Amino acid sequence: MKQGNFSEEDLNNAKTSIISTIDFIPDEQDTQISYYFGQEFTGKVVSPEEYKKKVEAVTKEQIIDMAKKVTIHTIYFLKDKQGEE
Repeated sequence: MKQGNFSEEDLNNAKTSIISTIDFIPDEQDTQISYYFGQEFTGKVVSPEEYKKKVEAVTKEQIIDMAKKVTIHTIYFLKDKQGEE
């Protein structure tokens, strides 16, 4: 991602998926509670419509810039314990 190894189609598919999830926020009370409760931690309340506009406005360049700032914190290795008994 840091090198921009994703297409505009990948970006649009990701946006569509996120926006689809946002569209379901008003449909379920639990989802609404989780959405707005999470915003209490940031101190910013953004309506689902505003959130969708922000997602739609994200560019490939912004993603590349952000990817360059992210580092790995923890790596987990999962092991199949089958046959170790």
